[in-house]
Amino acid sequence: MKSPKKVIIHYRKLARKPGTSPTLEEMVRTAMAKPGNRKIALRSRYLERLYQNGSDNYFVNLYEDIQSGESCVFGDILHYTDGHLQALCQTTDPEAESVPIHQLQAPSESQYVHSQMFWMIKNDHVFIIQSISLKTAELEDYLSWLLHRKAAVLSDQIPVQLGAKFDIEKIGGKIDDIKEIVVGGITASAPPVSSPPPQYVEKTTEYVSQEHLEQGKKTGRDTAYEVLSVLLGGDAKVDSVLAAIPADAELDVQVHIGYKTRKRKTERIAMNQLETGLRHIPDSQLQVIAKGTKQGKDGSVRISHDAYVRLIKIPNREDEAYGSLLDPSDVLRAMIDAYAEMVARGKISE
Repeated sequence: MKSPKKVIIHYRKLARKPGTSPTLEEMVRTAMAKPGNRKIALRSRYLERLYQNGSDNYFVNLYEDIQSGESCVFGDILHYTDGHLQALCQTTDPEAESVPIHQLQAPSESQYVHSQMFWMIKNDHVFIIQSISLKTAELEDYLSWLLHRKAAVLSDQIPVQLGAKFDIEKIGGKIDDIKEIVVGGITASAPPVSSPPPQYVEKTTEYVSQEHLEQGKKTGRDTAYEVLSVLLGGDAKVDSVLAAIPADAELDVQVHIGYKTRKRKTERIAMNQLETGLRHIPDSQLQVIAKGTKQGKDGSVRISHDAYVRLIKIPNREDEAYGSLLDPSDVLRAMIDAYAEMVARGKISE
């Protein structure tokens, strides 16, 4: 039997006003019981749960409503594109100098799945195993569609925001000990565009050469572009800045967020807003500086839980062959364990 796969269970929590009800768990449960276009409950037809965003298709394929013992709702999300072709390389000739590459169409009435993610919601606590193209941002977007538009169990005026929480144990102190949060890093230079060079550059950006790269850590261009767009006030100004970057240079884009108050104590509400506002920034682009220590760049700054989950055996094979798909029942077991451990260690409250 193949060894279980190591996964990271990411923790998020619905950002809401204190005392607001119902819980996210109750809202999802209510939404899944709502009748769809065919007057059948959403939980009974996968097509009723299909969210289309351009050429991308997302739907909850597996859904479980657990109300005995530790109540929760649990499921997955599948992501596919209509008519997507799978690229393959042919390796029949071991003496070949190169191998031919071709594209394979999915069998009739099937689609190639880009990615699968799993989630569990208990009260307002959310536990997520991310995948290639499905992150916490995609789950938040899907829940917004489900609760706002499809089932209409939540007002459009109330956003669905799954805020991240800093792991105080890994930061090395309390929230009050956080001195600064750093967002961003160094990104590869962009191709030139036909825009005039800028007259000035914001203080939060600088041009650096290859020799000054910080241990090769790089920010994705999309992240850098988004940061610059906010700072400079529009895409046109960003294109102007990027046009002035020499072809052999790199762009360093960082934002430093800190507090200077008369009293050292940091307000909890302010930190909550930062945790929520930065929730979609990748862990690799987030650092927290507290009492002279710097944490981050390794995915450890937010609450998460390491787990091992069984893989699904490939059917119709006599040998013990396993693919890459996680066993949903074992995923649920691991997420329930993650919840129990986080509560026991005081990272979250029941």
